[in-house]
Amino acid sequence: MRSLPATLPILFVCEISFLLGHGLIMTLLGVRMSLEGFPSQMAGLLMSSFSMGFVLGSYFLEKRIRSVGHIRVFAACAGTLAVTAMLHGIWINGWAWLVWRVAGGAATAGMLMVMESWVSGESTNQNRGKVLGWYMVISTLSLAGGQWMLNLADPATAVLFSVAGILFALSLVPLSIHRIHGPSQGSHEAAHKIKLSELFKRAPVGLVGAFTAGLMAQAFFAMTPYYGQEIGLSTRQTAQFMAITTLVALVAQWTLGRVSDRFDRRKVILGMAMVMAITGTAISLAAGYSYVALVVVACLHTAMLHTLYSLSLAHTHDWLKPAEIIAANAKLMIWYGVGSVIGPFSASLLMKAVGPEGLWLFLGAAALSLAMFVMVRLHGRQGAEAEVEQEPLAPMPLMETSLYINELEEARHEPYQFELDFEPGRRSSEAEGLPSAEYRDDLVPSTS
Repeated sequence: MRSLPATLPILFVCEISFLLGHGLIMTLLGVRMSLEGFPSQMAGLLMSSFSMGFVLGSYFLEKRIRSVGHIRVFAACAGTLAVTAMLHGIWINGWAWLVWRVAGGAATAGMLMVMESWVSGESTNQNRGKVLGWYMVISTLSLAGGQWMLNLADPATAVLFSVAGILFALSLVPLSIHRIHGPSQGSHEAAHKIKLSELFKRAPVGLVGAFTAGLMAQAFFAMTPYYGQEIGLSTRQTAQFMAITTLVALVAQWTLGRVSDRFDRRKVILGMAMVMAITGTAISLAAGYSYVALVVVACLHTAMLHTLYSLSLAHTHDWLKPAEIIAANAKLMIWYGVGSVIGPFSASLLMKAVGPEGLWLFLGAAALSLAMFVMVRLHGRQGAEAEVEQEPLAPMPLMETSLYINELEEARHEPYQFELDFEPGRRSSEAEGLPSAEYRDDLVPSTS
């Protein structure tokens, strides 16, 4: 930490408090909705409303950050999250909770935009990999820690909602007691726009993968606590299950990222989708056998799930010029957000129709659909290969990400060392350029 820019350790302390609260309330809501007897479709609608708020917040709060500054927006969003968290415990009503979740989703997007743009602004090409590594590790551990906090009190009371509100409020303290300014903004290459149709033409697997990642990840985070209660897991087991299946992503991101740096990323994504399809159908059998078997199979599934967006993003970057990255990332995040809105509610409808195991059937079906799409892209057309050097994968945090986290990749054409990385790999050369106008997805990029 000593070698990082001076403001980042302060920001990381804020991040820890915020994500502890976020991890707690996301798990707590699923458990509490089951205890209150909410129907599964209402539970799914509530979680989809959070994603809707997140998308709206990502769109509208960007302008507020530019106009009033990072610290003011951070304070407003932290205050909003603290209030909405405690309102959940004061007023137990599904439709009221829907309003709180929209507001909470927008505030969460604002918090993430502030933190991630701050990290980007304070990073250089020489330390960007190290900063991103710290950010990812802290995010994952804090989220998992928040899920463990479900054991601190009875989830049937308002205590844990208050604890989440306290954590959100405490995230304000480090920024408030230090004399610091918002992030410095270095000079960046002028961004180029890219149409959605052009992006799909170049890297359809990346775009569809991002949509599927949002669809599956938010369905998992939203409905798994509800699923645990419905199959008879204790509160302690539910918290443990959520924490363990989140922590496996620390290893999975680095391991699968290393594999994807050596092989065509589409083939890696295909393999991941097949594993998720198989485990999605097998996990109900594992749940009937033992809790340990349930955790093991679920870890295989979530290891792939939590890495899907990172690989989709990296695959898309392989087919972009540096100046196109920010515009393309925005479109990927929009599709991730659309998937996040659709996923929880769709999973809840299937759970209502077939029972709790409908969650895993939904996840397995989504993964199978992705696998079929990738296979069509790999084998649908024939042609000569075009060479594209694959960018080494940068692990991403395991939650709703804003447009700004991807700015950490903005200077990808300049080399840097990632201390937590798998190993150095070849980087795209701006001088070499990209393949000419074909940008055909059926052509396999060359591997390093």
